[in-house]
Amino acid sequence: MRLIAAIAATMVLASSPAAAEPEESDREIPLAHLEYTTGLTVSFSDSQPSNEVGMSQLGIIDRAPLIAWERSNSYLQTYLEITPPDVPVPQRLVDDHGTDLPAELQRRRITSEPVTVRGLTAPAGAVLSASCTAEHWGWHLWHDNAQAGLAPKSYTTLDFGGFKERRAESFIFNCLPVGSPSHLWARHRLYYWNGTSWWKQADEKVGPGLQAEEVKGKVKLHRKVTYDDGWGSSPNCLSGACKYTREGRFTS
Repeated sequence: MRLIAAIAATMVLASSPAAAEPEESDREIPLAHLEYTTGLTVSFSDSQPSNEVGMSQLGIIDRAPLIAWERSNSYLQTYLEITPPDVPVPQRLVDDHGTDLPAELQRRRITSEPVTVRGLTAPAGAVLSASCTAEHWGWHLWHDNAQAGLAPKSYTTLDFGGFKERRAESFIFNCLPVGSPSHLWARHRLYYWNGTSWWKQADEKVGPGLQAEEVKGKVKLHRKVTYDDGWGSSPNCLSGACKYTREGRFTS
């Protein structure tokens, strides 16, 4: 039955012109922006009309590692673990979690306003990529090593069994050194299929010398992650130095 469902889903998506060229976007609503003394930033956001919460991390290579958070946690649980008790908690993260709320929440102030906090001490758990081509996660569905001329690419749930997944997770490592021209970014964009077309939920440009993780989703949907770069995939950019590694997966 799962195989039949996967084939049917493939036929539906492939038959629609909208499947080839995304045109619509969710409205991104900031929930929290956290800055750590290492240079790491972590952001939480809401996307409408999909009504899905997401989390993103942006760190400086060799200086600001990304947080290795527990994937079985809700976004609320992760937020509580990476912020001290005096930092307010966005109401939207509480609502997204459900009824079985963590006991830690009783000590926290809940707010309907966006939260911005700077000067935080980074949590102990972190992931520092050893090199430009290092793997970010213990397992992944795709990992494209940095190379000059890496062409744009999209990955969808239809490429990996065709089943709907709860989350799209993407990682980018921009191999250019800090201080390189800012237009030499690498980009990942996250989409979901709303039944008739692909809708964009997240769009992030990762500058030179930075590494980034983008996660979005909660309910089972067909999802897509798309990659491109600011140098037009030219293998001659800065004599071949323009490179980035991309990695990702869909998870339930």
